[in-house]
Amino acid sequence: MTQHAATKLSPIANHSQSVAPFRRHLTSEQLEALSRCAKGISLRFDATEIVNALIAGGYAEKGVAGTGVITVTAEGHRYLQKHATELRSR
Repeated sequence: MTQHAATKLSPIANHSQSVAPFRRHLTSEQLEALSRCAKGISLRFDATEIVNALIAGGYAEKGVAGTGVITVTAEGHRYLQKHATELRSR
């Protein structure tokens, strides 16, 4: 996967709200990684671009100082709940 595809932005905010933040629409690989992370499965072998995209999107955050631990944020859990049917269909 190229870096461009891993960090692709997809605006979801209403165009009339010029100050509204952009939300990332996760790729299938990113969604799968976020799901595994929420289950407590390490992402240390996942592509750096995928992990960085999850962090940049606010769906995950780095844990304790430099340990490499990634945790799912509240926003990440909401995204997983909203897209649960996509995960079940796999």
